[in-house]
Amino acid sequence: MSPTLTILTPAYNRSHTLPRLYQSLIKQTDSNFEWIVVDDGSVDDTRPLLFKYIEEKKIKLSYLYQTNAGKHIALNTGIKNIDTEITIIVDSDDYLTSDAVETIKKQWSLVRENNLCGISFLKGYDVEKSIGQKFENNNFIGNGIEIRYNQGISGDKAEVWKTSILKKFPFPKFEGENFLSEGIVWKRIYKQYDMLFINQIIYIAEYLPGGLTGTGRLLLIKNPQGAMLNAKLAMTKEFNISVREKNALLYIAYSFFAKKSIREMIKYGGETLLITLNIPFGWAIYLFWKKKYKL
Repeated sequence: MSPTLTILTPAYNRSHTLPRLYQSLIKQTDSNFEWIVVDDGSVDDTRPLLFKYIEEKKIKLSYLYQTNAGKHIALNTGIKNIDTEITIIVDSDDYLTSDAVETIKKQWSLVRENNLCGISFLKGYDVEKSIGQKFENNNFIGNGIEIRYNQGISGDKAEVWKTSILKKFPFPKFEGENFLSEGIVWKRIYKQYDMLFINQIIYIAEYLPGGLTGTGRLLLIKNPQGAMLNAKLAMTKEFNISVREKNALLYIAYSFFAKKSIREMIKYGGETLLITLNIPFGWAIYLFWKKKYKL
C-alpha cells in the first residue's frame, strides 16, 4: 500500500541528532509512511548516515541534497517532492512519539470531511509536559489566527498539513537572506482555511544551543525583509488590535534594519494609519536592538 503520510526533515549538520529521530521512526506503530530528509548543504556526516539508513530498508526514506540556502528553501525543496496526502515537518533535532503516525491517520478523516488545512497537535518536552499552553478545548475545529494569535495560545505546536495546501503556499525567497519565519506561510494558510486542534503530544522537541529557536531575534534582524513580511501579515483585520499594534512595531523596527525609507515602509506595509502612528516607537525599538546586539 502506498503511504499517505510524509515526514519531512530539513537538516543542516545534524548527524549527531538524526539517529534519535530515526529510532523514533522505525518504532512507529504504523510504519506506512515516507521520510524525506533535505540536506541543506551539510559538511558533517549527514549524507553517509542517511545512505546507511536507506540501505537498512527499515522505513521508506528519500535523501535530497541542496546547496546551503536555509531551512525555508529546504522545506520548499522537500514539499515539491512529496506525493502523499499528509505532511508533518519534524526538525532534525526532534523526534516523534511511537504512536504519532497512527494517531494522525486516525484523526485525518475530519480534515477531509471539513476541507481543513490540517491538524494541530501538541509538542512536548516529554510525553507528559507540553510546550506552552494547551488549547482551551480539545478535538475542535477552529481558525489558527483566532486560536494561536488572538487568544494567545503560546508555545510551538505539532502541525500536520494537507500537502496540496502546502504546495500552494511556498516559502518566499529574499535575495541575500537565508532565514525566514515559518509563520509567514502558516498565517497565509490560516487566512483561508480552518484547522483541527487536538490536545495530544505527538512530537518531542529539544531546543539545542545554536538552534533556530535560541537565536531567533538576531536571525530576524539579520534577515529583515522576511521579518518585515511576517509582521506585515499580522497587521490585517483578522488579528485583534493588540496583535496588530505589536506587529506594527516589529514591522517598523525591521524596516529600519532593512534600510527602508518611511515612504517605502508605509507603501509596502499597506496599513498606512497603523504604521504612521507607530513610527516613533518602532524607531525606538530599532535603536534599542541595535545597541543590545552591537550592530
